[in-house]
Amino acid sequence: MKLAGQVAIVLGSARGIGEAIAHTFAREGSSLVLVDLETMKAKLDGVNQAITQAGGRAITIVADCTDDRQVNTMVDETVRQFGKIDILINSIGYRGPLVPVPDITEQEWDDVLRVNLKSAFLCFKAVVKVMMKQKCGSIVSISGTAGKEGMALRGSLCAAKWGLVGLTQTIAKEAGPYGIRANLICPGGMDEPDLRDMYAERAKGLGMTFENLEKQVLELTPLRKYAKHDEVAKAALFLASSDSSHTTGESLNVSGGRLMS
Repeated sequence: MKLAGQVAIVLGSARGIGEAIAHTFAREGSSLVLVDLETMKAKLDGVNQAITQAGGRAITIVADCTDDRQVNTMVDETVRQFGKIDILINSIGYRGPLVPVPDITEQEWDDVLRVNLKSAFLCFKAVVKVMMKQKCGSIVSISGTAGKEGMALRGSLCAAKWGLVGLTQTIAKEAGPYGIRANLICPGGMDEPDLRDMYAERAKGLGMTFENLEKQVLELTPLRKYAKHDEVAKAALFLASSDSSHTTGESLNVSGGRLMS
């Protein structure tokens, strides 16, 4: 197993990509610290139960990662229970408004950057201190195509995700001498109901039908399909494990070819 004996914190693990990563890592032998908001506790406990029933080891921690105190408590509890942190998976995300930049309110802007960027900063800051003492560690964040290209009606999200790319590359350069790697995954559209809801809203804002917007997106995707959660989870496994031991500061596209650089 690729992660035998390792300890991974998975932020945003109650559903979606984070949940898929948690299950994948558990099958590969990692002990899991499953983290999500209080409002997601029932689903988080369900993920924990599924992992432990399959023979894995997991604990749950409810935390708002935009709060420095809660982040430090999460990290301290992980070290108390497991003695170390080998992997941090940052799968926290908040889409925000689907409107032109002049129509984004200051509060909406602050909320998007707080959830998508400030949370990453606080978690990186706390976890890297532990990893530097260990002289090893791997950090993987989920960015998305919004972290590599500007998109109409996605101004606040693009700003946050581009910031996440820059922050990750900075961590890679600063922490690399301590044996710590930091990388990102940039999925394209995910095969899930939330994507279709978002496309419907975005199509309306662009004056298009949902069908035409979806057709346009898939025509720009050489594989002509959306990504599945387990496909992103396998990419996270590669970046978290020793399979990518000489890879840091990179953004791995899992976009069906929509992004190629």
